[in-house]
Amino acid sequence: MEFFKPGTRYNFLSIAKPLVSTSVVLVLISWGLVATKGLNFGIDFAGGTEALLSFKKNMDVGELRESVSKTGLELPEVVTYGLVDEGRYFIRSRTQSLLTEKTKSSIKAAVIAKFGEPVLYDDSDESGEEIRVRFKEPKTDEELMAVLKTGGVGDGSIGKQTIAANPVYLLRIPGVRDRIIAAMKAKYGDTFNGIDRLESVGSAVGKQMRNQGVLSVIYALLGILLYISFRFDLRYSPGAVLALIHDVSITIGIFSLFGLEFNLPIIAALLAIVGYSLNDTIVVYDRIRESLRLGLGDTIEDSINISVSDCLSRTVLTSVTTFLAVLSIYLFGGGIIENFALAMLIGVVIGTYSSIYIASPAVVGMDNYLKTRAEDQLAAEKAIARAEARG
Repeated sequence: MEFFKPGTRYNFLSIAKPLVSTSVVLVLISWGLVATKGLNFGIDFAGGTEALLSFKKNMDVGELRESVSKTGLELPEVVTYGLVDEGRYFIRSRTQSLLTEKTKSSIKAAVIAKFGEPVLYDDSDESGEEIRVRFKEPKTDEELMAVLKTGGVGDGSIGKQTIAANPVYLLRIPGVRDRIIAAMKAKYGDTFNGIDRLESVGSAVGKQMRNQGVLSVIYALLGILLYISFRFDLRYSPGAVLALIHDVSITIGIFSLFGLEFNLPIIAALLAIVGYSLNDTIVVYDRIRESLRLGLGDTIEDSINISVSDCLSRTVLTSVTTFLAVLSIYLFGGGIIENFALAMLIGVVIGTYSSIYIASPAVVGMDNYLKTRAEDQLAAEKAIARAEARG
């Protein structure tokens, strides 16, 4: 199957300079957006809570979102999970803990008012479900429960971290799971089956995952640089890496511009874009190397135009079929993987573009640079030889 007549030659590099300039501007704008506006990190990177609720029948999503909001979760997202008639709903919120700073202050004030300054008071638990406290003298559970009620938590509980004459007490606050279950049972009764899954990510863990995600992309680019250098030569490797940086940068810039959620699936999409774009670039590079070896074209620009023209049908077929597959995921896959599919759609388009108009012109630039460097080195050696002959 051929979209383009075999043997047809197109002068791709005739418009390479303005397109490269445009790409440079877009990459700089993308970096500027990330530096100034930042990224809308998802729960994976910023921390938060995800829950999968199960009901005996379908619920109204808007009504369910309103019920979940009353538990204290910040701007919860509620989407249907699985088949429409399964009665399962996926909830996601940036809230990591239902213990707010206001409640923390109220509980601490109640503790000090009743018992004085404690020996230990630690409310830094990232889950926000426990406050560790120790006094000069032991207290009863009834006294501590009274303090919790005064602080605005009437449904908490008391535990002990150690068994001792004067232990460390745990003032336990109802967690996200408890609050959701209580709210759903109060609203829907026996129709609510329960929580099939609940996951919370703390801010420290989210930051670590974010750093590891960035490093994974950087390591991938470095590995590709080494592979291309080994697979081809120095003329090709910078162009391949520049094309990949171009693709990743513009994709991230679009996510920053529109405030789209940036999470672990997007990191996976970026790595997939890197692999897709690299595959296309290597096919073009291999054809360029073959054309140069066979002496096709009077100049390296002619060889590149011939090579890209010969690969054009393959490139279009691959890109179109991949685009249609990812478009189907974007349109019908649901909200959970929508942004992943969008990143892939962007990557397929700019990855195809960069293989032709970023990676290929870079070969010309590197070839000119290496020739100039070789000429300068030869001139320097001749100058040294002449100087030695005169001396």
